[in-house]
Amino acid sequence: MSLFKNFFSYKKNYALIQDNQKYTYEYLIKYSKNILKIIEKKSLIVLVSKNDIESIAFYTTCIINGYYLIILDVNCDRKFFLETIKKFKPNYIFYPKKFINLKKNYKKFFSSNYCLCKIDTKIKKINIKNSIILTTSGTTSNPKFVRLSNKNLLKNSHQIIDYLNIKKKDITITTLPMAYSFGLSILNTHLESGSTIVINNDPVFSKNFWLKIKNYSICSFGTVPAAYEYLKKIKFENFIPKSLKYLTVAGGKTKKETLEYLLKTCKKNNIKFFVMYGQTEASPRMSYFDLTKYPEKIGSIGKTIKNTKFEINKDELVFYGENVSLGYAKNLNDLKKGDINKGKIKTGDLGYKDMNNFYYLTGRKKRISKLFGLRINLDDIEKFLKKRKLDTKIIINDDKISVVSKNSSDHKKIKNQIFDKFKINRNFIEVSNNINEKKITNFEK
Repeated sequence: MSLFKNFFSYKKNYALIQDNQKYTYEYLIKYSKNILKIIEKKSLIVLVSKNDIESIAFYTTCIINGYYLIILDVNCDRKFFLETIKKFKPNYIFYPKKFINLKKNYKKFFSSNYCLCKIDTKIKKINIKNSIILTTSGTTSNPKFVRLSNKNLLKNSHQIIDYLNIKKKDITITTLPMAYSFGLSILNTHLESGSTIVINNDPVFSKNFWLKIKNYSICSFGTVPAAYEYLKKIKFENFIPKSLKYLTVAGGKTKKETLEYLLKTCKKNNIKFFVMYGQTEASPRMSYFDLTKYPEKIGSIGKTIKNTKFEINKDELVFYGENVSLGYAKNLNDLKKGDINKGKIKTGDLGYKDMNNFYYLTGRKKRISKLFGLRINLDDIEKFLKKRKLDTKIIINDDKISVVSKNSSDHKKIKNQIFDKFKINRNFIEVSNNINEKKITNFEK
């Protein structure tokens, strides 16, 4: 059994809705057959993805046809894109027409908004266990490529379908890029269960987003902690429709006061709220926590998903499960490798377990943390600023990057430099003259 093999059971069901246009699972099956006429088996492909029908249909096609797929986001740095092509030497690139202009005389196939470009005819020597390659959610131009097998994706999808009780009658909506592992997981779980996904690119705090929630009778959505901060500000409890059954959050720590607000809001509207903990290296979800069921455990990441486990080794969480990725890849040569991790990963997160077997996080082992779903390497930011002759110390708290600079005249420049280079929202950057020692107790230089 492999991911999406059961599409035939849902042929007449609506899989995707975009701009009021509905696409059935039969459409996705036919799309995959048409692509098979163009792309040779065992091809290595780079997908530059957006949340739209063409990206998602192409993704499911690659899974169904057994292609090897590297997924990048349409907003990725062009230099990073070109370096990826150079390192992995794919056979094909599937990308939005406006993304880049490849001047070489490659063979190209065009759809309405995308181009399929053949850049290499040589079939690569790739271990058959590999299926897709995702980047970790790095925002400091230093992401890792994670090798995931079809089995990893299938196991994790069914673990989540089972826990969240996702049915084919359910309808969800996209809130995150599909190149981001949590966003892709939401696609996988709902497509695997035969349910419907409304394709959306509006932010969760916009009027259009909530009109879609209402008009399509959306049952659930998931997003990152920062998005719930915005929902709290706009008091979204005033326009929650009755169709909404549950919400999920992942991609970093949610403030306690925000969780308290969400608990109150969800209880009032008979909605469940799930805190989910994961990493790309685990396909990506590792644990779940039903806040509405266990409000006394607020702040916990809960318990591990079915048929997996945590161990704590020197305060670090170590995870075991069949959804653990095969390993990392730096270049094409690494795709010859099989399962290096053997079902075990060190998370890099420090934590503990209480007497009821609920897990809690206390910090990071290295100077890497997560804000708004992105892994942020503090050393990368420091090095970048140092090259620009800005002497700083980067620390982090639950919801902000804190930059310490003794030169007050540099403060505005530092914030602008970080925003321009790393696209981190200015609201999440604070620059000051002093170090608050409490903020750095969980981090090791």
